[in-house]
Formats: sequence, C-alpha cells, structure tokens
Amino acid sequence: MTSNKLHPVFSPADLATLVRAVRISLGMTQSEAAAFCGVSAPFLCGLEAGKSTARLGLVMKVCNDLGIRLVAELPDPGLDITQAPRRKPRSGAKS
Repeated sequence: MTSNKLHPVFSPADLATLVRAVRISLGMTQSEAAAFCGVSAPFLCGLEAGKSTARLGLVMKVCNDLGIRLVAELPDPGLDITQAPRRKPRSGAKS
C-alpha cells in the first residue's frame, strides 16, 4: 500500500471499513487475512462488521499486520505524555 492518506476513525464501523478495504486491496479473503494475522476468521469477520467489543490487542495486531498505522491526535499538542504515570500490570496479567 503506497498511500499515506489519513482516515479519521470515530467508531468501530469506521475502523471496520478501513480493515476491510485494506484486506481486499491486498487480495486476501477473510480466511486468508485471518491466518496471515494469526487471528480466527470469526474474529476478523466481527472486526470487519464493526463489532464494538473486539479485543483491543487483537485489533491492533490485525491493523499492524495489514499495514494500517494507528495514530492518536492529542487535544493538547504540548502535552508531555512521558510524564503520565504508567499503570502497574495486574497480577497474573500478560504484559
């Protein structure tokens, strides 16, 4: 994919449209893309349907694997995010 055009994402449906469009542009079926990304076909189907309860970590994995770069625009350009305290992981949680 050669375009660096930015697309605003305000909802799961917006992201679903982008994921589906990129998958199709890569010439992949849902099953092929799911295997490529290491997720189940039902998960990818739900993501492309705009399912709002999709697991964030898997959503980000699919986006990364398909070459979709997620970028956040902060409300205050001067905000120093390095000063935000990091939360400690819950005991037993994966890092």
